[in-house]
Amino acid sequence: MRRFVATAFALVLLTLGAPASASESCTIAYRVEAALQVTDTYLGKGDTTARGLGGSLVMEYPTDREGQVTDGKVRILHLAMFEKFTVDAIVDVTTTVHHFAPACNGESRPAWRLTSDPGFPDACRYDGRGKAVAVGKLSRDKGRIAWARCKAAPTYWGGDREAYRPSDESKGRGCLNEMHVVGNIRCDGRLACKFGGLARGDNPQFDVWTQPLVHGPPGSKSAVRVSDDLRTIGTPTGRRDGFQSYNLPNESPSRTWFSWVATRNDASPHTTCPTATAPERP
Repeated sequence: MRRFVATAFALVLLTLGAPASASESCTIAYRVEAALQVTDTYLGKGDTTARGLGGSLVMEYPTDREGQVTDGKVRILHLAMFEKFTVDAIVDVTTTVHHFAPACNGESRPAWRLTSDPGFPDACRYDGRGKAVAVGKLSRDKGRIAWARCKAAPTYWGGDREAYRPSDESKGRGCLNEMHVVGNIRCDGRLACKFGGLARGDNPQFDVWTQPLVHGPPGSKSAVRVSDDLRTIGTPTGRRDGFQSYNLPNESPSRTWFSWVATRNDASPHTTCPTATAPERP
């Protein structure tokens, strides 16, 4: 009995005297500047590219024993983009929607749709909760993040402007899970709204799907670009077909694409990683 008590006491002393180990991960919040491209509309009248759209991103990075970011598995904890723009064509079409994953200010099924609805936000922010919605691998010396495998729905690659819909299923840890679109598309016109697959007036939007982070077509540059100090992240550039980085589904006869560049936000409470230094080159 005495031997057991002495052993237990020794273990307690060792535990109390051991230095606290650094956390195995940290997070960086980023400000996002996004671009949304609409193509293949009726007679091309609604084709446009809206740039400078605001948003936010929170990434989780692995750390070494000293608490410095190191190569390895990274996770997207939050992504949001706010698209507010008007296309002045045959009719005026005003888009006011939030894209976010997995939640907007803590809500995954918000009640608001129109800007006049109570609680319609000016931005979808991360509330510190939730699981990872996409997984990748950071290689700092190569300046890139490679997403894990994502099997995109066959329609993701289709040229038919009515083919790729939110109900089409994609799978994989490298896909962006629980992607939402919530908001409104207002079409001020008559017959031309119908040609665009829209009702005259308000068209409230709500859909949830798994978004491929797959850059294409084959032969395009596909890496997510990361600066040496992790201060900026950018979706792939150089698609052979000239579109933005990733294909978004929609219910209208058109195709939609998005890309973004993210810049570290040191004012955010969700930025916990120390300022990184550039990795040593061989």
